[in-house]
Amino acid sequence: MPSRKPSINWTEAIWVLGMGAQGGLMIALPVLAGLALGFLLDNRFDTLPLISLILTAIGGIVGPIILYRWVVSTVKQRMESKQDEEKPE
Repeated sequence: MPSRKPSINWTEAIWVLGMGAQGGLMIALPVLAGLALGFLLDNRFDTLPLISLILTAIGGIVGPIILYRWVVSTVKQRMESKQDEEKPE
């Protein structure tokens, strides 16, 4: 008895990959921006590494908050659009 692989919904797979990539960037970019800005300010005010550490920590806190808000709104929109597709007219 040959086993059948389930068919892949490529649209859904690409959407999930895109969500993952955006989510990763939403975590990484605030941290890197805080680090870069902190490094520039530390060099300007000769306070290395104080401002870099503070801004990197702020980026580490802000990144997940941004990600959470984005995921909640995106999933809500996705669920509403799927419900609209399933409604009989």
